[in-house]
Amino acid sequence: MKLYKHIFFCILLLISFNQLFGQYQPKPVENNIIGTDLSMVKAILDNGGVYLVDNEPVNVFTAFKENEYNYVRLRLFHKPNGQDGVVNSLTYTLTLAQMVKDAGMKFLLDFHYSDTWADPSQQTIPNAWVGLDFPTLNDSIYNYTKEVLNIFDAHGLMPDMIQTGNEINHGILWPTGGTWIDDKSNYNNFTTLLKSAIRGVRESNHGSNVPVMLHAATGGSYEDSKSFMDSLLYYNVEFDILGLSYYQCWNGTLNDLEDNLTYLSSNYNHSIMIVETSYQSDGESPDYCVITPEQIPFPYTEQGQFDYLQAIYKKLGLHNNIKGMFYWGGEYIYAGDVGGSYSSLFHWQGNANKALGAFSEITNSVSPNKPFDASIEVFSNRNKQLFINTEDNILIRKEINIYDITGNLVCFRSLIGRNNVIDINFLSQGIYFIVIHNEQNLIYNKKLLVY
Repeated sequence: MKLYKHIFFCILLLISFNQLFGQYQPKPVENNIIGTDLSMVKAILDNGGVYLVDNEPVNVFTAFKENEYNYVRLRLFHKPNGQDGVVNSLTYTLTLAQMVKDAGMKFLLDFHYSDTWADPSQQTIPNAWVGLDFPTLNDSIYNYTKEVLNIFDAHGLMPDMIQTGNEINHGILWPTGGTWIDDKSNYNNFTTLLKSAIRGVRESNHGSNVPVMLHAATGGSYEDSKSFMDSLLYYNVEFDILGLSYYQCWNGTLNDLEDNLTYLSSNYNHSIMIVETSYQSDGESPDYCVITPEQIPFPYTEQGQFDYLQAIYKKLGLHNNIKGMFYWGGEYIYAGDVGGSYSSLFHWQGNANKALGAFSEITNSVSPNKPFDASIEVFSNRNKQLFINTEDNILIRKEINIYDITGNLVCFRSLIGRNNVIDINFLSQGIYFIVIHNEQNLIYNKKLLVY
């Protein structure tokens, strides 16, 4: 009997080990991603729109890049009708992606899997797929995803990150791929379609190492985020990033967002991002929003919009796996039948709002100049040690300052010789700025993420 028990225990241990060993490990994602959705830019430019900074015409991509943005998000509809902003066809998006790459920025491709807007209230199946049986629909989403990405790759425009669906916490390709049908769970169908879309990414040319994001409109609710994540993991959906929408109109307060980020970062191995957010610089909350005073932490003014973006940005460094954020609708200005928006980062007539510089203002407040090329190497390790190495001895009486994200000085040290090591265990996790200077000049600065 003891022998049988021993064998049974070993079998259980082996099964547990195999399950653990076989568990999908999310791909690593770079830190400090600052992005914006610019899906309407080409339509605005085609309609004669002109972007301005300080009343001078600018390249809109350059304007964002110079203000610390390093990513652009582009949506893709299946067969859009070209009306009311539903313009993001494959040809249109390829042209826009080239503009992004020409500006030296990375881009996130957002598959809507619909001919029109997909969100928690509508996930309308493309007209071309209406009436397909489930196996054929499943093949269609796989083939479509793979073929589209192969076309991007053939143009030298492979996305740097890919969203398989937009705000899909209630499912995709309704009704077949909804999470619930007639009060009955339909997660098996939903996740089967989702896994086929992800397989299309992985099996496309050069797609195997591109991080895949799943997008949920649950930014203000850790309960809803937990339900979504746990369901995906239960059905073995292999993805890398959870993207959240957070709007004060629908998703609660900044404290609700913080509770959600804290829970997610503490309980899952996946990278987390705020992939949609915005804030008004004018106007009033729409009638369809139920807004409490706590949901409007700043007034609807240019300064309030600026303060909101800085407040969101400062939350990014509070957790190890919060990788960044994307602003939505920041490009809307008036151009033909395309209208402006109170939530745009540009006035409807084209001039940039103060909030366009919200992120660069934080950086410049503690590191106002670009790094001097003095062959300085600065890096940290998981043991919270900071290494500062120089190839020569031209830097006499060097000093290093470390500032937190709000600009407060948290560390000051003198540096001696070519190689220095600083213990930074006293720093809590978050984003910091390193500034090195000698007696006369600032000679180096860099962002530092402490885990």
